Amino acid sequence: MVTLNLCLDQMALRLAAPDQLVGVSYLSQDPRLSVLADRAAALPPVRDSVESILILRPDLVILGQGSHARLKRLLRDAGVRVLELPWATSIGEAETVIEQMAAALGREDVGRSLIAGMREQRRQLAWKGAPRGTAVYLEANRGTSGKGSLMDELLRLSGYRNLASELGIGSFGRLSLETVLAGQPDLVVLDGTANDNPARATEFVGHHALLALAGQAKLASVPTKYSICAGPDNFETMRRLAEAGR
Repeated sequence: MVTLNLCLDQMALRLAAPDQLVGVSYLSQDPRLSVLADRAAALPPVRDSVESILILRPDLVILGQGSHARLKRLLRDAGVRVLELPWATSIGEAETVIEQMAAALGREDVGRSLIAGMREQRRQLAWKGAPRGTAVYLEANRGTSGKGSLMDELLRLSGYRNLASELGIGSFGRLSLETVLAGQPDLVVLDGTANDNPARATEFVGHHALLALAGQAKLASVPTKYSICAGPDNFETMRRLAEAGR
């Protein structure tokens, strides 16, 4: 089997039996994006070309729905079975994708165990009191995640109102620093490693205005790899939000 999507890679690396997975997308080997980069590094990296896939002689290729239409057609023409799975944008949707992938691999027991572990972590980490306050999530180019996004769900589960959602921003949008400052969030969530290699897209991390806000708001550093995909890694995000809120 080969997977050709960072988020599907993360699930396959947990679900597949030894020697069942023969290739993963090259993105899964990037430690900035993949929690399982070390495990993925032991497998051939695959790009979205039929040649790089067929050379591995897989009996199954798992890809995301609504993408790579030409590649899927070429793989089917070559006699390779293709499974299309949806993009999960919530923890619940991730559980559904895990069930579907586990069934395709004949690993239903492993899938059920993984889902049970996720539900237990959610039970333990979900905030049960009154709202802790308002949080804002910032990423490169002043991007943010609003209503309907995975980060919105994680903030709510952790007891926070999402400033972006309250401002009417959808799953993905942008927030100016002025808007962030005016919103007076109680918690600022960002990838504290984003400016390790400074670039214009990430310079906001060290912006003096944001640092000034740090005197009033708490800061939570959450590496992107824990929230880029819906699934088991999301609970590390919730742990970091909980620690920052203490």
